[in-house]
Amino acid sequence: MTTVTIKINASTRKTQYLLGLIGEIAKGDKNIEISGTEESPYNPEFVKEILKSRSSKGKAIKTADLWK
Repeated sequence: MTTVTIKINASTRKTQYLLGLIGEIAKGDKNIEISGTEESPYNPEFVKEILKSRSSKGKAIKTADLWK
C-alpha cells in the first residue's frame, strides 16, 4: 500500500469538496484509509468571542483622555 500525505487548507470550498469526495470514496473501498484528520486547536467559544468583537464598531477615546 502507498501512503500519500496531503496538507490543505480545509476552509475553502474546493478543499471541503475534495475532502468530502475522498471520504465518500473511502466509505465504499476497504483499500483506502483516511487518518490524521486535524481538528482546530482553538476553543470554539473563544473563536466566537473574537468574531463577535471584530464585528463591533469599538469605542473612540480622545488621546488627551487616554491615561485618565
